[in-house]
Amino acid sequence: MDHRDHGNGIAVVRPLPRRELFDSAQAAAHLGLTPGLFRALRFFRCGPAPLRIQSRIVYRRTELDRLRHEWCTAVQVRAEDRLSLSPDPDQPPARTPYQSRSLPYPLDPLMRILALRAIRHRIVVSILWVMAIIGGGISLIFY
Repeated sequence: MDHRDHGNGIAVVRPLPRRELFDSAQAAAHLGLTPGLFRALRFFRCGPAPLRIQSRIVYRRTELDRLRHEWCTAVQVRAEDRLSLSPDPDQPPARTPYQSRSLPYPLDPLMRILALRAIRHRIVVSILWVMAIIGGGISLIFY
């Protein structure tokens, strides 16, 4: 917040704009995923649409929220039905069996399951396309 006194004794409070662009680590934190899983989403091209600004990859908040909404809608989970993941300030962040070090933000188990589902779906579809292309090529060779 920006507090300024314009000489008349009245302070003006201006809210700072919300952060709209995230790098990979911040985008992973926004979705509640580990950075490694977020990199896997990017590798398989089943994550949020990236934006390249001066050779840096950033992600829009709206794209991240849209992806979360699409994934939750696909499994019929509404935002109001979800538990809020607010970290306990008295307790250090807990490690999960899937990470070697603790992260400064809470992980979202539903988003992890949905991210793995998206990766698995992409792999299966890619394998089926490769099988169809190879099968078509073999049938053209034999006939």
